[in-house]
Amino acid sequence: MNNTGIVFDVDGVLIDTSRSFPEVVSGIIDLFASSITGLGSVPRLFTKEHYIKARSLPMFNDDYDIAWTFLSWAVSNTASITREGRAAPESWSAALGECDLDPLIWVPKTFGSDVDRNAVREACEEMYFGEEFFLSVRNTAPKHVKGSGLWERERPFLKNRWQSFVDPVGIYTGRTKEELELALLLLDWEDLPRERCVTPDDGVQKPSAEGLYRLEKILGVSEILFFGDSESDRKAFEGYGKGRFFPIGEVFFSTTGAYKTLEEALAGAGVKI
Repeated sequence: MNNTGIVFDVDGVLIDTSRSFPEVVSGIIDLFASSITGLGSVPRLFTKEHYIKARSLPMFNDDYDIAWTFLSWAVSNTASITREGRAAPESWSAALGECDLDPLIWVPKTFGSDVDRNAVREACEEMYFGEEFFLSVRNTAPKHVKGSGLWERERPFLKNRWQSFVDPVGIYTGRTKEELELALLLLDWEDLPRERCVTPDDGVQKPSAEGLYRLEKILGVSEILFFGDSESDRKAFEGYGKGRFFPIGEVFFSTTGAYKTLEEALAGAGVKI
């Protein structure tokens, strides 16, 4: 048995998603906001600051549910949105700070169920996948989007193949299986065994530590080095508690021992490639 396994989150760690998922969330909020909030046209209601505040909390790992949560909050808190179409990040952050449950339970309980979660998620998929790929995986034409998807803006942070690592490699991600396939394509990791990848489609998602326990068994290791960029990653590792967590990116910039890039984190971990 190998002693140590290496597990990566995908977004913000293996893949630069700075021009994809945040834009999906913002774009879909703009698409839905005028019709469901009664505020009229409110472009760029959701900003990068709102996004980072959500990603800094452990219960908000799913970007599409960030969009649904924000719209639900906006519907019930229209007074928090100015005439200029700005929602105070501080008010948003304060509202999210009260979430101690799965958002699927907490959002309807706190804000009501006026916003159709399935409709929001489907629209997010359309914008991310684009017309051609959405049609291929969902067998239906998109309702809101034409042309290419925002996933095409993504770039890999890592040039190494997964086989080049001395220790066994796995992935624990909030991406669906279809979204993961696009990431593996960009990484040139299409031959990574899919049993080494844990996604929400496997019935487990962060901040649960279960994905790390599963990968420990699959990789045949006794502990894991986990590279993540969100508070849900850190919380998952906290529940696992073996090996070491390597925090990467702007969510953790104020955290002692955080790394700006994956390259720096791998060097700090002493990972052999």
